[in-house]
Amino acid sequence: MITVKPINLTEADVARFWSKVDKRGPDDCWEWRGARDQGGQGTGGYGTFKIWGSRQHAYRAHRVAFATVYGDTKLEVLHTCDNPPCCNPAHLFAGTSEDNSRDRDTKGRAADRRGENHGKHKLTESDVHTIRRLYAEGYRIVDIADDYGVTEGCISAVVKRRTWKHI
Repeated sequence: MITVKPINLTEADVARFWSKVDKRGPDDCWEWRGARDQGGQGTGGYGTFKIWGSRQHAYRAHRVAFATVYGDTKLEVLHTCDNPPCCNPAHLFAGTSEDNSRDRDTKGRAADRRGENHGKHKLTESDVHTIRRLYAEGYRIVDIADDYGVTEGCISAVVKRRTWKHI
């Protein structure tokens, strides 16, 4: 469960916030023109907005946009437009982490980290085909592991299809 910091905005905070949003038509994305983090889908990340008080707090800009129009929420704030820097309140809705994951999966935005797309892969698809063929021909797992410079457990997982299931 995510702990959500409550947003306490003054009128000056609200005015400063909206001055950093490129408001367009009611159905268009309203892009955040201020600082952005590294999150999102390669679009420059989510907008960040700092609020000064007795302590400084940084919030995601779309969350502040939601709070200024609909009120603060303890839920996550999600985008219907899938555009991380968008602050158009019409494109935002509150939901749980599960809602966010379901929305991501439904829209096909989940990263494919299988096989060669995984950042720590040591084998290629071609290696996997060859390993499975060698094993089927009677080669020992220990010998295959030595040839590929990986553990016996790695080769065992490949031949038993616990890993690289997609090929």
